[in-house]
Amino acid sequence: MTSPARQRLDYALLYALYLVARPLPRPWLLALGRGLGSFVWTVHGYRRGVVLANLRHAFGDGHNEAELHRLAAAFYRNLGMTLMEFLAMPRLGPADVVALVEMEGAEHLDQVRRQGRGGLLVSGHFGNWELLGARVAAEGQPVNFIVKTQHNERVDRIQNRIRQGVGIGTIRAGASIKEMIRALRRQEWIGLLADQDAGPDGVFCEFLGRQASVFRGAAYLAWKLDCPLITGFIYRRPDGRHLVRIDPPVEPDRNLGEDEAVRRLTEVHVRRLEAAVRRAPDHYFWVHRRWKTRPQEEQA
Repeated sequence: MTSPARQRLDYALLYALYLVARPLPRPWLLALGRGLGSFVWTVHGYRRGVVLANLRHAFGDGHNEAELHRLAAAFYRNLGMTLMEFLAMPRLGPADVVALVEMEGAEHLDQVRRQGRGGLLVSGHFGNWELLGARVAAEGQPVNFIVKTQHNERVDRIQNRIRQGVGIGTIRAGASIKEMIRALRRQEWIGLLADQDAGPDGVFCEFLGRQASVFRGAAYLAWKLDCPLITGFIYRRPDGRHLVRIDPPVEPDRNLGEDEAVRRLTEVHVRRLEAAVRRAPDHYFWVHRRWKTRPQEEQA
């Protein structure tokens, strides 16, 4: 856990960027984000080794080292733009979000709600996932992100204040099933990012050519609450705008036992994320040690 002094410094830096981001014209905002990302890649070096190791695991067979370095640099630039866009989100009204982010597949969300139901909206740390939630909310679809409580309370408050300002509700990770059931009964969406290493208790699925441990939570909730699971991903366009793609819903198979139903649903959302990453590899959050946990047979 970071020291109180470090937490104050982190918050001060974030808040300074927050104050800078709100009045900046969008082209300048994105330019600043690219500059921050390039600085982190070339000078600061935050998790540079982890990023390059992950890219070698995922794309090393088809890319040489120079190409992997160019891909890593593009990732850091994209991450910098994503951060600045997030901090500038308070200035966006629903019409601004709709103008900034095109959506394909909204009919899949409508289909579920016409049945008088809510569901799970699963994505990953890919593209500007916060804007994905804002775009779903701007579509008139109530959405609640399951969020972890940050160790830095000031950072936690500002993040959730920004989310709430664009219509994204929050449910704290570890909340009771009853709170989620109430949201589903209100025909709302529960948003999850289900792509981090889940440790030895996760479901192992192939992801980008290598077995990865995946949290059971998204698939288990769909099975336990008997609700559809929908995946959605957001892509940055060359003109700086975004495109959200919503995929068709998947229903849990009630004829299967819990373990098999959870495994199959998990494989579905992992395959869909993998397809998105292959399409736009610079969008993925490569700083996470995605393949940290290895299957028992591989350890042996």
